[in-house]
Amino acid sequence: MMSHESEIPVRVYRDDSYTVADLWYGGKAYSMTIVIPSDPTTIDDVARDITQQQWNAWVTSLDSMDLYVSIPKFTLEYEIGLNDVLKALGMAQAFSPGEADFTNLYAGPERAYISEVKHKAFVDVNEEGTEAAAVTSVEFGVTSAPQRIVVDRPFIFALRENYSGTILFMGKMVDPR
Repeated sequence: MMSHESEIPVRVYRDDSYTVADLWYGGKAYSMTIVIPSDPTTIDDVARDITQQQWNAWVTSLDSMDLYVSIPKFTLEYEIGLNDVLKALGMAQAFSPGEADFTNLYAGPERAYISEVKHKAFVDVNEEGTEAAAVTSVEFGVTSAPQRIVVDRPFIFALRENYSGTILFMGKMVDPR
């Protein structure tokens, strides 16, 4: 786990079902938004059912406060072949050696076609920050002890560009140990 020795500015939303924490990067131009379901066994349901409307409601409801934050260090890699998805979206011809027409891109003697499309994502979160070529259990104290966010259960995270609201990368951490 990574922890700050003092409270840091964090934007937080919580209700009976979720805690959402937003940690700023790069002078607040970017952030990591972490969604922590109250029931950790629902993480797959949350990941499957999250909508743009729900996401926007969480982000617009975030309130600023200073908290102690602990999150796990983690590295994730994901790779998927996209041929079938692209074919289903209407690009089947581009994958067919006999039907593809890329003459505006390739002038060789053979016919060009798409043989494989892969997507690979990588994210590394550590004390130095986040690297991505590609939220978190939250505990809040109500006593006089400083409030804390401790991400020690399954969570969903998103790396966001804050000016446009664009999600650059989104992932699910099932076992943060």
